[in-house]
Amino acid sequence: MGVETFTFFWDVMPDIIARVKTAGARVLHQIGTVEAARQAEAAGADVLIAQGVEAGGHIHGEVAMLSLVEALAARSTLPVVASGGIASGAGLVAALAAGAQGVQIGTAFLATVESYAHEYHKDRVVAAEAGDTLRTDLFVLNWPAHSAVRVLANSTTKGLGYRPMGHDPDQLPREVIASEGARPIYRYSTDSPIRETTGNLEAMALFAGQGVGAVTDIPTAGERLRAILAEGRAVLARLAEQGRP
Repeated sequence: MGVETFTFFWDVMPDIIARVKTAGARVLHQIGTVEAARQAEAAGADVLIAQGVEAGGHIHGEVAMLSLVEALAARSTLPVVASGGIASGAGLVAALAAGAQGVQIGTAFLATVESYAHEYHKDRVVAAEAGDTLRTDLFVLNWPAHSAVRVLANSTTKGLGYRPMGHDPDQLPREVIASEGARPIYRYSTDSPIRETTGNLEAMALFAGQGVGAVTDIPTAGERLRAILAEGRAVLARLAEQGRP
């Protein structure tokens, strides 16, 4: 059985989307701006994933998730999926209220039993609050310049001060701080620690979105999903109760 759905992120490449569509597959495209959404829709995307600046990992925009979802829901006929900072039932309900047909969740599932993230990364996520994350392009060695990410603050980001952006990968030192088997991991690379990573894990890119404060344990993925849905139903019930005369 062939691949039926493709998800793309970063630049919109119409030729690639056309190849996938010609093969009969569905295309989901994650975007961070209204203009990128227009390009993806024109190229034939079937679903738009609206990524807000609250998201963990690589971020391709500067607009908050709810604002971007509202804008796309008003402008596009395509289904919109919300992404960025959603880690609870309340976040799910807020995204749906803004016009999304679904949500994409990352950080909350990073901290689950099945996740291949290192236990150190999971523990840092559980202990963190939204204010412990920052958006920076410091972790950029194996990506193009100005590729922003959201990470947990650590010893590598400590010296940034008021300059989180504007780092040139060609000007950053190559210092090995960890390894994945025989592969060296450099400070300032976009590698985050996975199960077999050893070395100075604290100094690596510890991806996390601003919804991290809602992540307080490490359950199975199924348990996490059921908890988010249950909380979402409870939020809807409370809102319905408040709206009654």
